[in-house]
Amino acid sequence: MALYLFILGGISVAMVFGFQGVQNSQWYMLTVATLLAAGLYSSTYGIALKEARVHLGLILRAITVGVLLKAMIIGTAMAFILHTPFGFILGIIVAQIDPLSTASLMKGTRMSKRAKAILGAWASFDDPMTVIMSLYAPVLLASATGVDWQPIKGTMQAGGVSGYLLETAVNLLFAAGIFVLWQLMKRHAKAANIVVVLLVGLGMYGLLVGALSIAVYYFWMLGIAVVGLFLRPPIEAFLSRFVTWALHMAAVMLGILVVNGVNVLPGLALGVVAYSAQVLVGLLLTKKLPAKDRLHIALAQQNGITAIVLALLFETYYPGTVAIVAPGIITINLLHLLANMVLDARLGKDQKKLLPSYYLQLLRAHLRKV
Repeated sequence: MALYLFILGGISVAMVFGFQGVQNSQWYMLTVATLLAAGLYSSTYGIALKEARVHLGLILRAITVGVLLKAMIIGTAMAFILHTPFGFILGIIVAQIDPLSTASLMKGTRMSKRAKAILGAWASFDDPMTVIMSLYAPVLLASATGVDWQPIKGTMQAGGVSGYLLETAVNLLFAAGIFVLWQLMKRHAKAANIVVVLLVGLGMYGLLVGALSIAVYYFWMLGIAVVGLFLRPPIEAFLSRFVTWALHMAAVMLGILVVNGVNVLPGLALGVVAYSAQVLVGLLLTKKLPAKDRLHIALAQQNGITAIVLALLFETYYPGTVAIVAPGIITINLLHLLANMVLDARLGKDQKKLLPSYYLQLLRAHLRKV
C-alpha cells in the first residue's frame, strides 16, 4: 500500500509543479543509475553464500528456468500483443521477484525450509540477472530482428556483440580490482596499531562508496553486482533502510512520469501474462516439492524497486515504457495479494476469509475502536 501512496505522491508533485520531460534531464539519469546500483548491490549483498553453495543446483535452476524462461514467456506474449519486439524488453523488466516482498512471504511456517531456499535464491539472483539481460537485450534483439535500437548511454551496445563482450570484460576487471584492494585492506585489519586499524576501517567503507560511485558514473552495473558478493561490511540494517527509501523515491519518480498518461490495456496484459508465467514456471521448477510449497512459490510473483527503476531507465530511450509497466506492476501486485489471500484461506480451511462479510465485520470492529 505504501508503494501506491508514493506513486500518487509523485503524480501530485508532477501536477502541481508541471513537471514535463524530466526523463531527459541529467539529474534524472544520475538518480536512476544510483538507484539501480544500490538495488543491485543490495541484492547480491543479501545472498547467503554458504547456503548458496549447499543449494547450488536449485540456484542454477532458479536463474535459468526461473529467470530466463519466464522472461522469454512474457516477452514472447507481449511482442505478439503489441506487434513489436519491444515486448521482450517489457518482459525482462517485470520478470524478477522482488526480494523485499519475498522476505515477508518466508516468515513463519507457510513453506518448508527447502521451498524457502528455492524462493530466496530465485529472488536474490534474478534481480542482477534481469538487469544485465535488460541492458544487453537490445543488442541481441537488433541482431535478430534488424530493428535499430538506441543504445543505453554508458554501455557499449553500439559496438554490437564485440561491444557487449568488451563491456563485460571491463565490468569484471573493475570488480577484480575492487576485490584485490579489499583483500589488501583485510590483511591489515588485525594490526596491533589502533591507528592502522582505524585507517583500514575507514578505507573499507571508502572503498565501498568509491566502488558505488564509479559504477554509477560509468554505468558498470554488472561490476557492482559482482562486488556485492564479497565487499560486505556489516551494514545490513542501514542497507535495508536505504533500499526501502530508494524504493519510495523510485515510486515517486514513477508517479511523476505516469502523469503523462498510462497505457492501461497493454499494462493489464503485461501484469496478467507476467503473473501467469510465474505460476507456470514456478510449478515446473518445483515438481519434487509438496503441493503446498509448489503453490506458494507459483503464486510468489511481486515487483518492486528493480522493475520500477528499469522502467525509469528505459523511458528515456523508449518513451511509453512507464505507461505500460506502471499499470503492469500494479496488476501483478494486486494479483499476488488476491491469489495468496485465497490460497492461505483455503489451506487454512478458513473459508470465511473469502467472503466480503468477514472483512465488513473487521472494519466495523475497527471503527468501534476509533
